[in-house]
Parts: sequence; structure tokens; C-alpha cells
Amino acid sequence: MPSNACLPIPAGSWHPGGGTSPIRAALQRTALLGCLLFTSPLHASQPITPIGGGNALTLPAQRHVVRLAPPQGEAVWLLALQQDGQQGHGLGLFRSEDEGQTWRYTHPIQDDPSHRDTADLLSVGMDVAMVYSYEGPSLRGSSRHDVSFQWWRHGASAQDWLPSPAVRVFDSTSDTLGYTRAELARDSQGRLWVQAFRLEPDGTHTAVIAVSEDGGLTFQPQPSLAQLPMRGGGRILHLGDRLLFIYGHHGVSPAWFRVRMDTAPVDAWQPEQQAFPEGIYHGAALSAVSPSKGRMHLVYKDVSEQLSYRAFDGQGFGPPTLLERQRDWALQPAVTLVGEELVVFGNAVVTPNTHYALTARVLSGGHFGPPQVLENTPYFRGYPTAPERLPASSARVPCIYGEAPDAATGGSAAITFLPLPQGPSQPGLEVVHTNTSHRILAVAPSGTAYALRLDDSSSRLYASTDGARTWNFKARHPLGGSFRIMSALADGTLLANTSRDGLHFLSRSGDGGTSWSEVLSLGNFRMLTPHSIAELDGTVYFLEYQSVTSQDTPIRLYASENRGLTWQVRQTFTGHRHGHGLTADPARHALWAFFGDTTRQSGTFRSADAGHSWVRLLGGQEGCVVDAVALGDGSLLFGQDITYLPQLPHIAQLAPDGTYAALAQLSGPAYSTYALSRGGFVAGIAREPGGDIYPPSEVSAHVWGSLDGVDWKELRSYPRLDPNENVRADVYFELPSGLLVLQFENAKGFGPGGYGYQLVRLLRTSKTP
Repeated sequence: MPSNACLPIPAGSWHPGGGTSPIRAALQRTALLGCLLFTSPLHASQPITPIGGGNALTLPAQRHVVRLAPPQGEAVWLLALQQDGQQGHGLGLFRSEDEGQTWRYTHPIQDDPSHRDTADLLSVGMDVAMVYSYEGPSLRGSSRHDVSFQWWRHGASAQDWLPSPAVRVFDSTSDTLGYTRAELARDSQGRLWVQAFRLEPDGTHTAVIAVSEDGGLTFQPQPSLAQLPMRGGGRILHLGDRLLFIYGHHGVSPAWFRVRMDTAPVDAWQPEQQAFPEGIYHGAALSAVSPSKGRMHLVYKDVSEQLSYRAFDGQGFGPPTLLERQRDWALQPAVTLVGEELVVFGNAVVTPNTHYALTARVLSGGHFGPPQVLENTPYFRGYPTAPERLPASSARVPCIYGEAPDAATGGSAAITFLPLPQGPSQPGLEVVHTNTSHRILAVAPSGTAYALRLDDSSSRLYASTDGARTWNFKARHPLGGSFRIMSALADGTLLANTSRDGLHFLSRSGDGGTSWSEVLSLGNFRMLTPHSIAELDGTVYFLEYQSVTSQDTPIRLYASENRGLTWQVRQTFTGHRHGHGLTADPARHALWAFFGDTTRQSGTFRSADAGHSWVRLLGGQEGCVVDAVALGDGSLLFGQDITYLPQLPHIAQLAPDGTYAALAQLSGPAYSTYALSRGGFVAGIAREPGGDIYPPSEVSAHVWGSLDGVDWKELRSYPRLDPNENVRADVYFELPSGLLVLQFENAKGFGPGGYGYQLVRLLRTSKTP
């Protein structure tokens, strides 16, 4: 094989590093078949469309398929597939509306099969961002080897995805140059990043990158990321708060990686670091997904042609776990994250070039389960692909791959499914750790947690760097202010509501809580929750709250363009008593604001122009909201803050056009609604001392959960300590490990004042028949 193992090679041809003696090949086949004889396939494959080669789904590192769930109708799958001239097509878009059971060709992408393009897809809300570029078994310079970006926009009325004009990101201007292996990422600031490899006239390769800060209208080239002596590959992936670029090339050199934090200057990439010594086969034989901020699952084939797993923890890659020891040039992985579980697909060799078994393994609770054979009929099964992530409620996981008589023959793109052991499922909540001595204030993107010690002064701040397990004194507020509520920005800046002498202030720390200064005098106004502050497009917003009067009072929305150093009033709202909180929707550059507290004073508002003008989308009791999350389709998911009849509180959803739907009735007012980075939702339901919505037996706060945001279940309850105070159980923070921080106030069995916290995990459990 020349410089790439991503397309078919003729049976029996020599391949660098992949030579196998007849004895070793026989031993490998015998060892694998010994396992397969005792395992039955779980699901028969189904053809999608003809393809020109068994490895049509190369490049392995690219994402070829996405799943989208419109607010109305069934979920839709979109697959970008290179047919290599079959049915007269090149790169085209296929669609399934029945969870992958059947597919149809919908649109061409780059339909000329003489230039072999492949695509990398990324869902952004209900739209799909795409880059495509040349990929083939050999690479020579060509003025056609460009990189193009394209939006596929969702049309709600037509229920279709239609292309915007393609934008050329990298232009190969001569036949001595060429770009290939383009990939796409989107950071937390909404910037689009395109990475590719450029063939230079001297045969070396440059890892190039460009960024768009205007939604893909234009791209600006950035300093190159690496120089390689031969053809390489890699993956650029967003890890929630940073970009990570991992790469390598054919040979024996190590794999390398570079990182840039989202809050750093655009061109500020950290220096190259070694990822691991065994390298990545051609740099491109990998599949990766980020489970939470700063973390990544990576499955890759090393240069010795074995399949392994490593986890990136925010600092470096952990030790390898060997997943497939049978060496083969065609071996490739594909991964899908389902809730907290990682599904790894692979194509294990039985007979080189002609017979490969499709297998799957599941990483759950830190351990891999045994391999499961999905398909084992005597066919060549080429590079698999799978969706990057699926809802935690998914009952099965699809894998798409090429199926052909041998590696050099055309065949079909096919799909098969891994049924998940739980089948139909519902949420559960596992308590991992309980603390009755501290009150959590915030969790920074780095994972550092901040808290007050309940037996110490509230002006003394404590910090934890081991996942909120142990605490050390961090700093005292220099003016003696008491820490009340805190929010951590994306770059780690801390903003806290502090109080002294009966007045409230906004205090700021730019050094991880070591030093503090008061930056805004609030008087009788204050923060209500950590989500009184939100970030959007580089601006920080703060919506004030007051409880001195029950009458209407002007409520100010402050904005800061310098990470909270100085503040200006962006908008003053009238007709309300409370400013409850804010939610940002960066995909649509929209800001939501919530007000209360009586029926007349309540309302949910949306701004599409950085808070300068607002539209009320929901009023009355239904629009009384404390906290909410923005969903991928632009709608808002929230629990209602209702304590008095005639309305009852619900989990509800509100679309940007004002469409409202109540989903599940709650036992009390919701003070928090949280979307997990790995999928699923939780809501904290309070019991206030007043109100007429409660049955006589109701004396507790509750935690509700959902795997899909639609079906909700009560997970736990916590009785109140003092009947004259609110009892609360809320989630506002998630640790890098994926554990949620469940905070308590006035809960029986906890510390002074009923304060404390638990670290909990949302689980998927089997439904009871």
C-alpha cells in the first residue's frame, strides 16, 4: 500500500509493516475463530447503497453520519457517502427517517467521482456544518485538491436539509500542491475551525488550520500546527472548553498533540507534546469523542496494527488498553458515546482481505465488556463509522461500514446495530459521595471546586482539586465580605455575590480565587443562583435579583466586555419583582432572561441582539422560570416556579417562535434545570413553606431526571429540616469526571442549616415490566 491504508488494496499485495507469515496468519485465524464459534451475530446487516470499494467510509477519523431530532416529527439520520462512481455518483447525502432501517439518496455534495472527496459532519442545533476534501490511496499535487466548507440548513417547512453555497477554505493553486483529510470543529465561542494537511512540492506535509468567526462566511488561515516528513493524519476535536489536535504519520514516530483553550487568543496554541510512543497508523486510523470538558476517548490503531484505547484527562493520555491484538492493515475503529457509555466498533480479521467480523465492545464504569460479534458472514468489512454520540435513552447503536467480497471489489454500504443490554430504559441516580461540612459555591472549567466550610466564616473560601472530595483553605475576602453565590466563567474567572455591612457587591477573582476585588456595587440587589450570570459571544451578562419589596421594581441587566472587570447597564426591565436568571444559546447568539414573581410580574424573554432588545415569549404562571437550558433546536427546557393554584408546576419546553408544551407535572417549584455533557437532564424541585399546590404529606425537595428531556421521573427526595424555610436540592455544576454536584439547603441529615452536597451520577436503568 502506498502512503495510506484507507482504501482497498488487492488481495495478496505487499503492505509496509503488515506482512504476515503463513504460520502467524493461521494462528491468528484459529485464535479468532475459536472465539467466534461460540458467538452468534446479534443483528443481520441491511444494505444502504452500492459503493465502488469496500473502504468507502474512509477517512476513519472523519464523522460521516449525524442524527438530528427536529421538534416535530421523527429523528433523521444524514450520511455523507462516497460511492466512487456507483449509480453515477460521487460524494452524496443519504437520509433515514426510521432510525437507520431504510435509507434514500437525497442530495449531491460533490458528485464528480473522478475527484474522490470525503466529508466530516458536525451538527449545530438542527443544522449540519460540513467540510469535504480529497482522500485516496495515493496523493499527488493537484489544483483540484481544495478544502470546502458548507452549511446544510434545516428547513422546518420542507423538513429537509438544503445546502448553502460552499466556501473554499484552502485553495490548491498548482499541481505541485494539494490539500487532504479536512476536519471540522466548533468551539464554545461559536468559532468554526477547519484543519487539513497540505502536500508540499518537496513531498513533506503541513498540518494547516483556519478559523471562521463569522459563522462560516469567511475563513482566516492561522499559523500551521505541525510539519511532517510524509503523509499524515489526525483528529481535531472540541473538548468542551478547548480544542485538541492529535496527529501522526506513517512510520514509527510517536503520536503528538496540541491544545488551545477557547478563551485564549485565536492563534495561541500550546506547544507540541508527545501523546504516546507507539504512534497512530497513518495518523488517521482512529475514532474519538469528548465525554465532558477537557476529556476525550480515543480508540486508534498503532503502527504495529493493533487496536487500543486511551483516555485524555485534560493533561495527557493515560495508559493503553489493548482491544484487538490481531494485526491487519484494514483494522479500523468507530466509537459512539451513549450517555456515559462508550461503544467501540471494530472489523476484526478472520481471513485477510476477504473475511472480517464486525465486533463491538462497551466501556462502562471504567471497564470494557467482552467483544460481541455483530456480523461474521465471509465478507470483507471495510472501515466502520458510527454517530459521535446518541441520547442516553437509545436502545441500540448503529454501525455503518463497507461490505464486499474482498478488499478490491465494489459492494454495498451496510448498517447493523448493537442492541444495548438495558433495552428500553429510564433514569436512575447513584450517590457516589456525601459531604455535610461544606457548601459548594462553584466549579471552574479546570475542575477546581470552591466552597464554604460550614463551621468557618463565610468570608473564607476553600478549594478542592480532587473532584470535591477534600478541601483546603484558599483565601479570605480582603474586605471581609461574605461569599454567597458564585459563578465561574469559561476562562476560570470567578464572579461572586459578596455582602458586607448589609449591602451586596459583585466581587471578581482572575487568579483562581487567590485574590478578590469588588467590581460592582449592588446595594439591595444580588445574585439568585450561579445562573444569574451568563456568557455569550465574549460578553458576560448579570441579571439582578431583589427581595426587599414585593412591588414592581426596575431590574437591570448588566454587561461586561472585559470578563467582569467593569460593567455597564445594557437594559432596564420594568413590571417585575425578581430577575431570576439567564440562559445563553451560543448556536443562535440568543440570550434568555427569566422574571417573577407574581403571575403579572412573571415572564420569559428572549433577545437576539446581545440584550439590547427583548421579546416576551411566555408570561403568567407558565412563564415563571428560575433556571433553564437551551436545547439543540433552539428551544428552552425548564421547570416552572409555581407554588400557588390554579396552575401546577411542570417541566416544559418553549420554542423561539413561542410554541409552548408542558411535559411532566412536578411536585413543587423548580429552582434548577441542568443538561449533562454526556446526555440526559436533571431538575431540582423545592418545597417552599407557603403555597397551596402541595398535598399534606409533601415535606421534601426532589430530584427529577430524564434521559431525553421528554420523559421525566422522580429520582430522589430529601425531607426538610425546618418547616418554615425552603428545602432545596439543586444541580448547577458538573465535574470533569461527569459527576454532578447536588447542593442542599435546609435538608434533614446534612450540616448546619441543612447545607451540604452529594456527588451523584445519572444512570440508565432497565424499565420494570
